[in-house]
Amino acid sequence: MPSRSLSHSLRRLWALDKFSYSLRVFIALSGSLLLCWSQGWIQALIPLFLGVIASALAETDDSWQGRLGALLVTLGCFTAAAYTVEFLFPYPWLFVSALALSSFALTMLGALGERFATLGWATLILAIYSMIGVEQRGGSAALWLEPLLLVAGAAWYGVLSVIWNALFAHQPVQHSLARLFRELGQYLKLKAALFEPLRQLDVEQRRLALAKQNGRVVAALNATKEIILHRVGNGRPGPKVSRYLKLYFLAQDIHERASSSHYPYNELAEAFFHSDVL
Repeated sequence: MPSRSLSHSLRRLWALDKFSYSLRVFIALSGSLLLCWSQGWIQALIPLFLGVIASALAETDDSWQGRLGALLVTLGCFTAAAYTVEFLFPYPWLFVSALALSSFALTMLGALGERFATLGWATLILAIYSMIGVEQRGGSAALWLEPLLLVAGAAWYGVLSVIWNALFAHQPVQHSLARLFRELGQYLKLKAALFEPLRQLDVEQRRLALAKQNGRVVAALNATKEIILHRVGNGRPGPKVSRYLKLYFLAQDIHERASSSHYPYNELAEAFFHSDVL
């Protein structure tokens, strides 16, 4: 019995998307720490950590092939940002002008889509990390080393992410479906609360909470649909993807039925106040 409960708890933990993300970051940081500790490179630890964090912030959902391509683009942007900061930092006016232009360009890049927005944001963060490193170092010593360590940390996490995605290709779909059914379950609870046999029930407040939760369910439905369709592409879905599609359509059907039904809740509460019907 305890082993079954432990297994159930581990499965619930594995179904949380933040858990696998946190586990990857933990493995990457632990690997960097072990490497620096064993080789006596303690001074390289902080740049490696910052590179891992920036790469984790730039991570987006994709297949392992798509994630590999995104990693190469990310490393290119990170390298350009880190070395630009290193070379221009001694020249304040050039540095400020380049920083303003790059910040504007990377922000506008987000208009092309969520993935580009994530990449632009992570690149800006890595540039800030580079600025902090140059300021703390207080000179042009190790001009090439610190950006290289930042990019190496980012590459280490990126490779780990690609391998993880190749081993657990359908995990993002499972996480998205789990999140969808959690939001749908909360929606049904709020919907059921409207049927409580209470006099002078504040229906409007509960309707407002229901409407907010409905927005979260719709957002979860759209996110899940995008992830599943991205897995399908132009080909026919495999057995696993077909099963996920059925679960998605089931959630969509439940949501449509629950959201399309409306009743005079106060009148029902008055009529069945002394009854077990509600």
